[in-house]
Amino acid sequence: MIRLIAVLALALALTGCGGIKKPPGTTTIDVAYDDLLNKKHLKLDISLGVGDTLRLVLASNPSTGYQWAPQAQISDPAVIAQRDHFDSGPSGVHLPGAPGTTTWTFQALKAGAATVATTYSQPWPGGVKDSWSFTAAVTIR
Repeated sequence: MIRLIAVLALALALTGCGGIKKPPGTTTIDVAYDDLLNKKHLKLDISLGVGDTLRLVLASNPSTGYQWAPQAQISDPAVIAQRDHFDSGPSGVHLPGAPGTTTWTFQALKAGAATVATTYSQPWPGGVKDSWSFTAAVTIR
């Protein structure tokens, strides 16, 4: 009996006094070309838990001269941080003229609220700026 009580006490201590913590998860937002053609300025509300990952995948086509800004604008980097950014084509590589995607990975650092934003532009002087935009209002609980 004493051994059972000791095992139960240890189990409760390891789970935070009885509360079982959910392991961090990943939320993926995938925006296709059709979505971008229908709405040039997308805004979403996203809810995450502390430690969760947000993966944002936006349609792109580098052969048009347009590209998503690689560094997202984050209103509060203490709440959420960009961890990664990369471009890829349909087979994992860019083929001339073929559409692809741009992907960012963000980590939820602490409870709070922040916005994450990026724009699709032609980056050279005189190029078209901010033709499309994506903004996420992120709440971390």
